[in-house]
Amino acid sequence: FRLLDKVFVANGLSYTIVNASDLATIEAAIQPNTKALFLETPSNPLLKITDIEAAAKLAKKHQLLTIVDNTFATPYFQRPLALGADIVVHSGTKYLGGHSDVVSGLVVTNHPESAEKIAFLQNAIGAVLGPHDSWLVQRSLKTLGVRMAAHAQNAQKIAEFLEAH
Repeated sequence: FRLLDKVFVANGLSYTIVNASDLATIEAAIQPNTKALFLETPSNPLLKITDIEAAAKLAKKHQLLTIVDNTFATPYFQRPLALGADIVVHSGTKYLGGHSDVVSGLVVTNHPESAEKIAFLQNAIGAVLGPHDSWLVQRSLKTLGVRMAAHAQNAQKIAEFLEAH
């Protein structure tokens, strides 16, 4: 949110926040100058879910990019590109980094034109992770599956306990 509110707005970009769980609400918010649909699903901290595939189809109908913040789900649980998203972003600082010892972010796309534009911006502004930080993320990715499976098992136990009480 800080990026949208403090950086994008200061540079002349605007945004509209809507309930992304409701496709009709999303469609009603699309304006002639809308360029992209930005989703965070599950949302943090409320865990609201957006149907990425349906939202991406809606975005394509209006010639919009679909950008998904997949930080909370990680690629272990959700693969937005396979569901029609154009661009996926992750905070590598959280689950991907896994040890609270690195600050990083990732942008992923399977569209060559978007990849070229992103690479240009990355080079122009110097947004490149250093070698040690890259190693820290790579090290943590080796245990991502084990860690996420444990999170899922623990969450299931808590849900079952709460449901029984």
